[in-house]
Amino acid sequence: MEIFSKVKVNRLPVSGEFLKEKRLIEERGELALISDGKVFRHLAYFSLKAGKGFYRGGHYHLKKVEHIYVISGKLEITFVDVDTGKRYVGRYQDGNRITIYPRCAHIFRAKEDVQAIEYYEMPYDPKDYLPFEEF
Repeated sequence: MEIFSKVKVNRLPVSGEFLKEKRLIEERGELALISDGKVFRHLAYFSLKAGKGFYRGGHYHLKKVEHIYVISGKLEITFVDVDTGKRYVGRYQDGNRITIYPRCAHIFRAKEDVQAIEYYEMPYDPKDYLPFEEF
């Protein structure tokens, strides 16, 4: 599902079938096949607690396409297209994979404590991290 041209959201299907990207939820636990076939050079885990003005992000990138997979919790992301000024607030939960394209500012807030994975195809580049003050 595309929210606007710079953000795409997928919900990984829950399935026992062989699929390249899915969630297998069993009594013993969950296996999430988040991405298959893409080469990535940055992988990070983050947690974010709800409340107290806590957030992550508050920036945008010129080159990087960023992927976020929500492991658990409730995550709210405010997006701003820096070219058009268009804003969108999305709410996500476990099983959602969010792709954020360049020139889309983003800030993450937890509505319930969140655990997530962030990954992208290029190595981290501090020059491609531009603060965005208009949240």
